[in-house]
Amino acid sequence: ATPAPVERILEGAGGRVVVGEGILGRVPEYLGKATPPFVVADALTGPLFAPRLGETRGLPLLPRGEEAKTQEQVNWLYRSLSAAGVDRSGTVAALGGGTVGDTAGFAAATWMRGVDLVQCPTTLLAQVDSAMGGKTGINLPEGKNLVGTFHQPVLVLSDVSCLSSLSGKDYRQGLAEMVKYGLGEDPAFFDWLEKHARELAERQSRPLVEAIGRCAQLKLAVVAQDEKEKTGARARLNLGHTVGHALEAAGKYEEWQHGDAVAAGLVVAAHLAYRMGSCGEKLLLRLDALLEELGLPRRPDRPWEQLERYLARDKKFREGNPRL
Repeated sequence: ATPAPVERILEGAGGRVVVGEGILGRVPEYLGKATPPFVVADALTGPLFAPRLGETRGLPLLPRGEEAKTQEQVNWLYRSLSAAGVDRSGTVAALGGGTVGDTAGFAAATWMRGVDLVQCPTTLLAQVDSAMGGKTGINLPEGKNLVGTFHQPVLVLSDVSCLSSLSGKDYRQGLAEMVKYGLGEDPAFFDWLEKHARELAERQSRPLVEAIGRCAQLKLAVVAQDEKEKTGARARLNLGHTVGHALEAAGKYEEWQHGDAVAAGLVVAAHLAYRMGSCGEKLLLRLDALLEELGLPRRPDRPWEQLERYLARDKKFREGNPRL
């Protein structure tokens, strides 16, 4: 007999996180509102997943990728919200990956000074990371995420059945963030990832629900300590990202995807920690083996000198020094 689908429910800043299989259609139930949500998706996630949500108040479709994160797209969302008659009691639901979540979240945070936001992440990267924590934002010609605010979702609904639509390359980007949580926050979770790496690589539902739930628990705990990045605790979630962001920028955001770059960044940070005596050689070998089993990169493709000028722009710099 097939085991019953597992579901995890967590309470966090602003609302709850629900992780499970086949739960996308239960948004109204978890939201507890009679009025259907105003759903924002993109050209792929709208046709694929919006029918599962049932009744909606409009369904504007953003462009795919970073093209969604512009002031022009937000202005268009404002006009769509107005046309749909969404008032202060309304709800915006973001249905898609991180760029949909960022843009729809920013629109929700600023429409009528803030309406309820539901995140329905459809990528593994968004389910384990960007859909939680309340960060919203858009890009300017001068740089990424320069305009934004913190706006906590009242509900995050992570349905693992959505992940079957992802390409192998897109799927593994979220696996890198999982490794980050294990390496930086929870050694027991790192052990668990080593034992279940093959099942996760094969997208088996029950291990996915368990892993995403554990990542959510870890992220919510850190966000509770430092919701608006004032104390420095939340910077721990940027493990691997200093070099990762530099690799993305050096490749003009075309050569490296985010999770792949973070994986390489984790290796650099771990090697530095080893040289400083903060971890043993055994951990380096375990990290290398886990990344290999998950199909993730295990080293940067550029020397430090080529990354240095991109590192200088990193917001985690303190007194002129990069922090890894």
